[in-house]
Amino acid sequence: MFTIPDVKFLDGTPNYFVVENIGQVSSESYFEKLLYEMMEYVTKENIHSVTIVLENNEASNANYLDLLERYGFVQHDIQYFYKRDLTSLEELYEKEAIGLKQIDKATTKLFKEVWQRVASESLNASSSLSIEKEFEGMKSELGSEYIQSCFIAYDDKTPIGITMPHIEPGTVDEGRLFYFGVVPEYHKKSLGTKLHKLSLHMLKEIGANYYVGATGHKNTPMQRIFQVNGCRMIDKKITYKLKSHID
Repeated sequence: MFTIPDVKFLDGTPNYFVVENIGQVSSESYFEKLLYEMMEYVTKENIHSVTIVLENNEASNANYLDLLERYGFVQHDIQYFYKRDLTSLEELYEKEAIGLKQIDKATTKLFKEVWQRVASESLNASSSLSIEKEFEGMKSELGSEYIQSCFIAYDDKTPIGITMPHIEPGTVDEGRLFYFGVVPEYHKKSLGTKLHKLSLHMLKEIGANYYVGATGHKNTPMQRIFQVNGCRMIDKKITYKLKSHID
C-alpha cells in the first residue's frame, strides 16, 4: 500500500484506518507522498474514520502540520504510551475476584452492550464510530481469531467490563489490549486495576513478552492504573483526524 518503508497502520476497513507510525519519512515531500497514498486508499475503500499519529518531534514540524491541514486533518488528542515487561510479571492473587467469559460463551449482543457502557463515560477523546462499527473494524484488524481476544468481565454474575488482549499484528510478542475498561457504576472500586492486571497475565499466557498500552492525556484514572501495575510511560504522541470524520 505504502511506498515509504516501515509505515505501521491499523486497518479496520471500511470502519477505520490508522497510520500509527509514519515510517522512514525523511522530508516534507515524503510526508506528502505518504498522505497522498493514504488518502487514495481511504477514498477508494470509503473508510469512515481516518487517523494519523505523530511523534512529538514530527508534530513540532510546521511543514508537516501545514500538510496535514491541507489534507483536511485537525488535532484530535494527545496520547500517552506505557510499556510493561511481562517476563517478570509477579504471581496473580486476585484472579478469583473477577470472572471472565469469552464472547462465544456469552453473546455478541451482550459484549457490545457492555462495551457501549464502558465507553459512555470514557475520558479519552470521543470516537466518531458507533460500537457496532468499532466491533466490525476490530474483526477486520485482528482477523478470524478475534473471538479469542474478546472477554466480558464479571463481578459474581454482573457484567462489569470488557478486556480484549491480543498479540499486536505484525509482531510475535507485543501484547496489546484492543479495548479495556469497566462500566461507570464500578469506577473507583479498584476493579479496573485488578482487571488490567488480570489482562496482563492473559497476555503473558498467549505469548506476549511485553505490553504496550495507550490512553488520552486527560484520562488520569487510566494513567494511574498503568502506574500501579508497573507500566512506565515511554512516549507521548499526537493524533490527527480527518475533519469530515470528527463528531
